[in-house]
Amino acid sequence: MNKKIIFLAMALLCLANVTKAENVGIDDFTIKQGETIQVGIKLSNTHTNLTAFSMTLTLPEGLTLVDATPTARYGGSITIGMPDTDTYNICGIWMNGNSLGAISGFSGNLLILTLAASIDFDGGTGTLTDVDFITIDRQHVRPADISFTVQYERASDLFIGDANMDGEIDVSDVMTVVNKSLGKEVTPFNMGNADTNEDGIIDVIDVMNIVYLVLH
Repeated sequence: MNKKIIFLAMALLCLANVTKAENVGIDDFTIKQGETIQVGIKLSNTHTNLTAFSMTLTLPEGLTLVDATPTARYGGSITIGMPDTDTYNICGIWMNGNSLGAISGFSGNLLILTLAASIDFDGGTGTLTDVDFITIDRQHVRPADISFTVQYERASDLFIGDANMDGEIDVSDVMTVVNKSLGKEVTPFNMGNADTNEDGIIDVIDVMNIVYLVLH
């Protein structure tokens, strides 16, 4: 009986240790087409001697990372690499060698991201993966991957129906939207102008709506 109690206590202790892992997060947010906003990467940590980190940020198409700035919680420098379209490697390095670590506190924003949306950005899902913190004694602490949703608001200067952005609504816009709905590559093309019913999809409904605008 005593052995069972000891085994259960050890199992609960192991479970407690697993659930104390660091957690990172980015809240869902909304950005207006053509505008720039700032969004925080939150960190909830149990270790007090974290000195460096790396992570991979993948953004939905049309959303760009302009800058990543450390908050008052982090005493190190930040570097950004872009190995692929819409994907960024963010690294934090702290050169001071004392045992206190570079990250202060146990919760709050670690970084502030400056993000810019293109004029035709139409939302999507982003991810934060391969997050790896390193302690003073070179131990790795790896939080779970996370995802977040980015919604968009239409830009105030959109010209609904002007899919090819030539300043007019005519048959060329109809053909642009037809080709786009068939999956063809179309340039120039403005998603906000072409998505006439704001459902995030270019289809026959948008074609019909633009035909109506041309005829009226």
